[in-house]
Amino acid sequence: MTFDSHTPPADSADNAPVALRARRVQRSQTLSACNVVDCTKDHQQFWRFASSGRSMKLVEVRDTDLDVPVPRQFVSRDLSQMWKPHCQNDAWLPMEEVYFHVLQMPECEPAELLEMVEVQIERISPHPVAQVVWTYEVAPSFGVDTGQQTVVAIMAERNVVEDHLERMEAIGYRPDRLEVPILRQVFEAGDLAGGGASGWIYPRVRKGKLVCLVAWWTEGKLSDISIVHMSAIGKLNELTEQLTSSAWAAEIAGSLQGPVQWHLVADHDIAEQWLPTLNEWAGRGVQVHRPPETAALAAACAQQAGRPLTESNLLPPEYRDRCHRDDVDRFWLGLAGVMTVLYALFVGAYFYLSGNLAKDDELVKSERDALKKTMAGMEEEEEKFHQKRLYDNLRLKALECMQAIAETLPETMDLEDFRFNDKKESTKNLTLSGTVALAEEAKVDEFREMLSKVKVMDPDKKEVSLFANVGFERIVDVRGVDEARKRWFITCELAMDREKREPKKKRE
Repeated sequence: MTFDSHTPPADSADNAPVALRARRVQRSQTLSACNVVDCTKDHQQFWRFASSGRSMKLVEVRDTDLDVPVPRQFVSRDLSQMWKPHCQNDAWLPMEEVYFHVLQMPECEPAELLEMVEVQIERISPHPVAQVVWTYEVAPSFGVDTGQQTVVAIMAERNVVEDHLERMEAIGYRPDRLEVPILRQVFEAGDLAGGGASGWIYPRVRKGKLVCLVAWWTEGKLSDISIVHMSAIGKLNELTEQLTSSAWAAEIAGSLQGPVQWHLVADHDIAEQWLPTLNEWAGRGVQVHRPPETAALAAACAQQAGRPLTESNLLPPEYRDRCHRDDVDRFWLGLAGVMTVLYALFVGAYFYLSGNLAKDDELVKSERDALKKTMAGMEEEEEKFHQKRLYDNLRLKALECMQAIAETLPETMDLEDFRFNDKKESTKNLTLSGTVALAEEAKVDEFREMLSKVKVMDPDKKEVSLFANVGFERIVDVRGVDEARKRWFITCELAMDREKREPKKKRE
């Protein structure tokens, strides 16, 4: 038996209405990755598939003990699960723990189909509805379109599902879909069933017990699925009795007409052991098909993982809701953690930069204080230099004054007092006094005129007046022995720039 893992069986109905097939394609979303776990045997098998064009490519395979945890990097939940839940993790249930019932229903929208199946569950469920978890899947049709669609109702006891989920969570795996992979084989066989009646037998050995799934196809449509539990591999009479009873019931109901072509999907050992007995019981040759590899079955499940989670999913609704709440909580907690880290980094950077700025401020302040001290010292030195230069200039002026007096003083006049005032607040820089004969009193005015005309060389080598003003203060009589002489007083103001005589103002 060939098994095409790249073509979704449920969407390959040749005679299905075009509009219905289009709706099914639109409802299936493309996934970037999908994980598949099988813990139904005595060991754990894990497959990871990644999107590659229109198919899923196998990128990781693990085969370990049942209790070995699945690596976290493979099962980390996508953020898109918050607003668009999808099958990121797929898990399997064994067929012997599930009940199947095939229903024929009119073509309708998926939302209507869910309600129609829900109405039938109370009638067909082997246990009270509160004690079962159910789902459905639309089977492909390869016969003439009759306006009907074949729907497989899938039921399992709630405690069985919950136990299986506990084992999944124990290894760190939270499935988004819990399905029965044998349906992929059953649907694939419909294309090989032909137009007549055929029965397909799928044996499975688990924990030393044999279980067979029997699928009936009539005119290209799936008509029934049943599970046969056998006490031992060699006791085929239990299987043939069940098959005979099912065939008689189908003939009485009118769903089975004509001979049945039987197919056995089993490995080489079981086929060799069963084939003689089955050929004798069937009265005609039983066709043997080799079962697909488990990896190919996993690839087929990953290829169809984009279906809505309400289809072929035995995961309880409350479990899906809890997973969704955990996804939302994990997102907000992660966001809060990121914001906390960013805030901590911001605060740390703030204090770090504040500390550096404080250090820089202290350094700048100390440098500024040092610079102020240096500038104060420089200003003090500059003031001293200015004062010294001013005094030097005044001494030079005093010498010039003495020279001018010596050159201009008439011989008949006596100079008795020479006072040079260097105070900047006074304009009387030079005070002269002496005596003169009464007959020579006019010589005082002549002396004053001559002083006002004295020229000297300035620093620019230009002749300038030595005195800006020469004033005749007074002439008084001399009291004493010689009454024929008078005392005269003359004040002179130097013609130097006053700003050059004043010291520089201190810088603020």
